[in-house]
Amino acid sequence: MEMEDSYYSKDYWFENPEEHNDVDNYGPDYYVNHIYKDIIFKLQIPDEGFIVVLGTNKCVSFQLLCDFFGEERCIGYDIHNPTNHPRVIVKDCNMLGEADKIPIAFCHNDIGSFPTTPLLKQGVQAWAAPTVVKDGYFLGRNNLNRAKWKSERFMKQEGFVNTKFAHLDRKKFDLSNLDKQCIEGHMISRRIKNYV
Repeated sequence: MEMEDSYYSKDYWFENPEEHNDVDNYGPDYYVNHIYKDIIFKLQIPDEGFIVVLGTNKCVSFQLLCDFFGEERCIGYDIHNPTNHPRVIVKDCNMLGEADKIPIAFCHNDIGSFPTTPLLKQGVQAWAAPTVVKDGYFLGRNNLNRAKWKSERFMKQEGFVNTKFAHLDRKKFDLSNLDKQCIEGHMISRRIKNYV
């Protein structure tokens, strides 16, 4: 945990651009923008529940969700909010607990990364998954994550059916803007049981 703690900083995620070039520093060419436009916006997201992003960074991707679903329905969490986005809650997501729980229609676990903060990623997923409403969706990594966390099994135990991006219907979802590694490493999970 001590090694992971060194990555729980505003400096690393927001003032260290050379570390995040591979994801366009979470800007307009960040692959998540394509995931939202080409996959998430084509799903039947339930009307009940919030649209939640764990790890909003500069809010470029998060704003796409706000524009599509309506700002009042979207909530983001991160340790810093450099754009002062009105729908982002500044919080150490290790501290998310029972008092923070809300019904969720769609959640994306984009907090940290499996190479640097695997315990944080697992912790926020464990916090959010139980409150996803029936037929709601969760976007995250599958078992091919760098920490070797069995996320597919975890989501199944939480009452979800997992679909790896590689198995999505190419007639319905356009994956042409995503590289092979992204397609192989992500899944969308749909809740088939009522939340508690």
